This record gives sequence, C-alpha cells and structure tokens, in this order.
Amino acid sequence: MSKDLAPNLSREYLYACQSGDLPKVKSLTSKYDVQDWTIIRHSVSGDTPMHVAAREGHLNVIEYLCDAFERPDFKLDVANKDMKRPLHEAAQFARSRVLRYLVEKGATIDCLKRADWTPLMLACTKIGEEAYECIRILLEAKADPLRKNKDGWIPAFMVCRSGDVDALQLILNFAPESIAARSNNGRSPLHIAAFNGHEAIIDLLANKDPELLNARDSSGATPLHEAAKSGNLNAVERMIRLGADVRATDKVGQTILHVASLVGSVETIEYILTNNLIDVHQKALFDVTPLVAARRSDRTDAVDALIKYGAER
Repeated sequence: MSKDLAPNLSREYLYACQSGDLPKVKSLTSKYDVQDWTIIRHSVSGDTPMHVAAREGHLNVIEYLCDAFERPDFKLDVANKDMKRPLHEAAQFARSRVLRYLVEKGATIDCLKRADWTPLMLACTKIGEEAYECIRILLEAKADPLRKNKDGWIPAFMVCRSGDVDALQLILNFAPESIAARSNNGRSPLHIAAFNGHEAIIDLLANKDPELLNARDSSGATPLHEAAKSGNLNAVERMIRLGADVRATDKVGQTILHVASLVGSVETIEYILTNNLIDVHQKALFDVTPLVAARRSDRTDAVDALIKYGAER
C-alpha cells in the first residue's frame, strides 16, 4: 500500500474505526490491500485505527484489527505521538469490554504514556461502574498500584481526586500501603480528597489512618488547609469532627482562617469565627493577619466578613 496511492485512506479508515463501521473497515482494507494498519495515522495525534476504536469502545473493530492481520507483531502496544497505547484509551474512557479483550490478548499492562501515566492511573480518573470494572481488571492482571507518575502520584491519588470511594477501597485491598504514599510535594491521599471535597473518601482514609488528618505536605499544609483552600466547608467541618487540628499552621504560619481569607471563602471564615476556632487577629509570618491576606488577594467579601467579626480595619 502506498500513501500516494490513497491520499484519503487514513482519514476514511480512521473515521470508519471511530464509528464502529466494521463493513467499511473491511472494504477499505480489501480495496487498498492494507497489510499493516499501524501506518495509518492521524496527522496531529498519531492515533492509529486501534486507538480510535478503543477510545469509542468498538470491540468488533478491535477484534478485527487484532485477528485479521499478520503484522506487525507490536499492534497491541502500538503508540501514538503521546506514547499512548490502545490500552490507555480503553482505560481512560472506561471501555471495560475492550480493555478486558486487550489484556487477555497480551497488551502490556503497565505501559507508559507521556508523563509516566499507566492505564491503571487513567482508569482511576473516572467514576462509575465501567471505570470500577476497568480498575478491577487491571489490578487482577497485576497492574502496579504503587507505580508513580512524574508528579509522584500513584493510582490511589487519582481516585482520591475523582471521588469513587468503592474504587479506593478496591485499590487498598490490593495495595494497603497506598495510604502511606506521598507525592513529590509531600501530599497525602487525604490532602487530595480534602481539596476535592470527597467526604466519603475523607471518612475512609481518616478511619484507616487517623494520623493522616494532620499530615503535612512540603509547604507544611495539612489536609484541613487544602479543604479551606478549595472553599469546601463540608469537608472542613467533617475533618474537624474527625479530629483534625484546627489551629495547625503551615511553614509561613498560615492557619485555615488565613487560607480561607486568601481564597475568599466567606462561609468558611464565618464558620471559624462563629465557633471561636481561631483568633481573627492571629498573625502569620511577617505579621500577616487574615485581613491582610484577604486585602492582598483583593477578596472584598472576605474583608467585610472579617471586619464584621472584629478584625481591625
């Protein structure tokens, strides 16, 4: 097959695979005598027919591409320009039937795309039954639940961000030590769950390891700081009830009141001050009070709330 012979072949072939139109795929294969579909590529992404079919969950096309061609022998692990393999695509888009088939055919389980992401990591970014099934299939196929990407994140961290508590419990069943992992900047799984406000995951992690409630990242911030940073009052209240140190300060002396003031979270400010949890005048490094922090970040609502509770103008 020559590229000059069929200038539109790649576009037509990729579209047919993306649409799940197997008769069209077979017709194009026969018409242009396609012996090696891996040379058919999207010009920008480098996606092959198997990438687009896996992304859309077209198992019939995947089976044809695997079984109807003798070469090349690396077709299961063919990579695009981002080093993604079809298994990455199936995992990222929660295509459990395609993923199971590729695993059973011998796809490399812990293949790496750019930034050192594995299929398991990508599966963990999604929620729902199909995503859970993809995670289970990969773990049972011996995917590494402790492998880190370039930021030092492991699969459990992705689940703490996406919010599927059942998926996190599944991962902890396979790798209990995941709970003790830290990212490159020292964040724990609870830091991530707190920032994203996933209360069920906060409960699970805190019950399994209460010390996580006051774990500190490289800046000295606790999970409670992260909840305040995101403006999630429910997460703040829950962690305080679970035993988080409400007066903890980071490396520059900031309390959660300083953080809430910086981001303009009036609800959190009012909760803290109504319950007398932190002095409205407490100073961080360089005498920065919550009011100073709010003014520096131009959070006028936060300024008004702090003044209402006695902050000096």
